[in-house]
Amino acid sequence: MKRWRTGLIGSLLLVIVAVLAACSAATGASGGAGDFSGDLAAQQIPVAADPGGALRWDRPSYEATAGDITFIVKNASPVGHQFSIEGNGVGYKSPSFGANTTNTYTVKGLPAGEYQIVCNYPGHKAAGMVSKLIVR
Repeated sequence: MKRWRTGLIGSLLLVIVAVLAACSAATGASGGAGDFSGDLAAQQIPVAADPGGALRWDRPSYEATAGDITFIVKNASPVGHQFSIEGNGVGYKSPSFGANTTNTYTVKGLPAGEYQIVCNYPGHKAAGMVSKLIVR
């Protein structure tokens, strides 16, 4: 009985560690260069999900100046979404967020170039929830 209990506890600990690692990877909490910062930058870009629930951002393109950028992401739609910046060798990914929320995501030192603002919530990118981000 004691050996069975010890094996069960060990197995549960392995499952907990695996779940925590998966959650960390999914939310970008790994501490890597592609994580959003919790700081607020002077340059703030509003981005909104279509309030009617269509799978698109409120604009086909956004512009910013190279450097620190805070994206203020409003989701007034009735469905959940996710916010990512992709391109030029960078990838920033937020956790999923629910309807009627506003979140801030800051990128530190984003270089000039062309990127995409993407919703990687399952099926949303494929449905066209992608906008261009031009950083000068």
